[in-house]
Amino acid sequence: MATLRLNLIGDGIELTGAIKNILEGKFSKLEKYLGDDEEREVFADIIVRKEKYRASVEIIIYNVFDHTLRIKKETDDLYTAIDYVVDAAEKQLRRLKDKVQNEAKREGQRSKRQITFVEEEVSEKPIEIIEVEPELYKPITVEDAVIKLLGSNREFFVFCNAETGNAAVVYKRKDGNIGLIEMPACK
Repeated sequence: MATLRLNLIGDGIELTGAIKNILEGKFSKLEKYLGDDEEREVFADIIVRKEKYRASVEIIIYNVFDHTLRIKKETDDLYTAIDYVVDAAEKQLRRLKDKVQNEAKREGQRSKRQITFVEEEVSEKPIEIIEVEPELYKPITVEDAVIKLLGSNREFFVFCNAETGNAAVVYKRKDGNIGLIEMPACK
């Protein structure tokens, strides 16, 4: 089982021996969710903050199954905040461990499947270049190019910009807008 190394930090509160023991005891039960690798160490920062009438506990667990988890709870009572953070961390680590194990099982099942290859005769025919008449030498405005783009089912439209004389591309963006790329003159 991997080892959880804790770095306890007090912000606005002095971490007494009793608080440190409670934190280490509560968070040590998270080790069972860190994987089966005996030599691996997982590091975590536990930040305890105390302000006038509020206490907050935050844990940041680094490099657990190539993820970083951050959980923060704020309550009126320090010990309640500790319990909330431990429960939330346990829940997230359990989900992450299950996800990693399920992915490993799926990969194992994929590799067990036998793949049979059927050899087919491939007749090599020469590659034929088919010339298409471009619209580059017919200068049009950007607005006309946008209208042509929207009237077609294409993702982009290449044209010769009547205003600049250079090749340009209008394209449909993922956010629903239209983009314009203006090419500099080739020399």
